[in-house]
Amino acid sequence: MNWRRCLPGFALAFLALPSSLWAVDVQEEVKVGREVMEEVRPLGLTSDPALDEIGQRLSGVVQRKDLPWRFWVIEDWRTYNAFAAPGGFVFITRTYYEKLNDDEAAFVIGHEMAHVDLDHYKRNVKRYHEANLGHLLLNILVKGEAGGAWRTATDIGATAYMTHFSRALEKEADLTGYHLAEAAGYDAREAVTALSKLGEQPEVHPWIVNLYGTHPLISSREDRLAALGGEEPQDMPTPEPSPRHQRDLTQGLEPFAPKLPIAVRILAPDGKRWEDSWRKNFTRHLHLRLTPLGFVIAGDDLMYKPDIGDPVEAARSRDAKYLLLVTVNEMSTAETGSAELRGTPVRSVVDVSARLISVADGVHAWEAGFSRQQECRDILTADREILYTDTCVGALAEQVAGELALAAAKAAGAKPAEPRPAAATTDERQPE
Repeated sequence: MNWRRCLPGFALAFLALPSSLWAVDVQEEVKVGREVMEEVRPLGLTSDPALDEIGQRLSGVVQRKDLPWRFWVIEDWRTYNAFAAPGGFVFITRTYYEKLNDDEAAFVIGHEMAHVDLDHYKRNVKRYHEANLGHLLLNILVKGEAGGAWRTATDIGATAYMTHFSRALEKEADLTGYHLAEAAGYDAREAVTALSKLGEQPEVHPWIVNLYGTHPLISSREDRLAALGGEEPQDMPTPEPSPRHQRDLTQGLEPFAPKLPIAVRILAPDGKRWEDSWRKNFTRHLHLRLTPLGFVIAGDDLMYKPDIGDPVEAARSRDAKYLLLVTVNEMSTAETGSAELRGTPVRSVVDVSARLISVADGVHAWEAGFSRQQECRDILTADREILYTDTCVGALAEQVAGELALAAAKAAGAKPAEPRPAAATTDERQPE
């Protein structure tokens, strides 16, 4: 995780706490967790149905059922990692999550939930204060050209100090996570493979590993959990594996050859360019889904210029084969009640229509409408500048963008990927 982007508010959230967390009520604890979540938010937070299912099963067997346990996948973080914030907010990086089956993920999430369930943050609050105060003072005192480098070092050092749990607490979280996974009906013996996969992550600089070396050695953790797994497992139903949520809804298509590039223009209901502050993010959602298929012109300023005259002619001058006109009829979110521990109730609407025009002759090749609305609870309020996908309206916009891109790509000539032939069995092999 790029802690340098997220640390200041994270540190100050803890610095603002009283000298002891023992007296803090649930509302205050959840407030701290939300502040941490807000700092992590720019890295991209996605709610994943399979992860939610695992988390909800685990939250049914923890001690602290008073917390609004919520689970998020962090998209923009390459290393394998997971952590929890006070208040019951649990995070895992996409890179690590996609490596795990449900049983392995249950142990990893259970381990992080254990840190909150066992009040490890409260037991470390004094060290948080020491680290945050030192970090704050160093950032104030260090100035000049060298100050940037020193601030970077203090950011990383203070973060490591804040997120440090003693080996004893890590051991306690390992054992508790194991038993939580077991109690929730998962095969907790998969904890060993979850840890072994943690050791397969992309190369990380050794000094970072040493700095964050607060966890017991993976090998010793594997041995300890393997010993637990040697015990006769309890007789309980094995949960069916949950399919991982596919964020890229264009998966399953292959680029059409030759490529048929599509220019994109986002319009308001009056036919002019959609001027909403969410335009840039919604355009990016479309762009990310069309680009892998080779169906969008990279850097196409049709998306951005307010006045381009005839959009079909503009698309033709850019060698596009098709022009995708997307009209945003409504993209809104509104609070329908007061904020509570489990979030603020909101009603969100995303309603768009789309037309695909053949640039060669101006014929409308395809048109469709995409409308979604949902009532849910947002932990953090929507931001009118950024369409965060951890909000209800952001998640709906991402879903609509994926469905729209998929349909437009098919209409422009994309074909479903051919199924791979089944591997030959031993009996079907020809003799040498």
